[in-house]
Amino acid sequence: MASEIINPTITVDFTGTTPAGGASLGYLSEGYHSATVIETRQYEDNASRLYVYMITDGIRHRESFNLSGNGLAFLMGFLVSAGIPEDKMSGSMNLPLDKIVNRPVFFNYTPPELEGTGRRVEGSYPRYRFFMKDQFEQIVSAISKPVSSDFQVEETAPNNGSNGKAVAPATASSEENFDFLLEG
Repeated sequence: MASEIINPTITVDFTGTTPAGGASLGYLSEGYHSATVIETRQYEDNASRLYVYMITDGIRHRESFNLSGNGLAFLMGFLVSAGIPEDKMSGSMNLPLDKIVNRPVFFNYTPPELEGTGRRVEGSYPRYRFFMKDQFEQIVSAISKPVSSDFQVEETAPNNGSNGKAVAPATASSEENFDFLLEG
């Protein structure tokens, strides 16, 4: 019969580990959002990529940046959105990423394609387009304003040479050849 250990003490190293399940990632609705940066990570097995974890309306989500080539332009856009002045990012520099934690960022989000079960289709990824705060606010303000009527529409009699009588539009014969529209 095996003996039972009551209240064991174990030694565990949780460095770099996040809880399974509770810290899962989610997807936002398509459109304009703001987020708070909650964490940045660079994993040993993929040191050429930076992961940035954000939270928007209780949803934890992440963007990743390739740290070479064209990926640097996207990283720079993110950093400018987080309030880092563009003119401070020139040449080689040390970038203390802990300075962007708890900062707001502003972006247009396109979710990945999802399966019927809600899982991401393989090869489909969310897309972020980051903006500076003032640019973001202008866009959101412009798209959220109702269209005002600065003019009044009045109905008038048709002016098509018909002396006020309605004229039926000409219809094309089914025998006419419109192939010239396809050339080009």
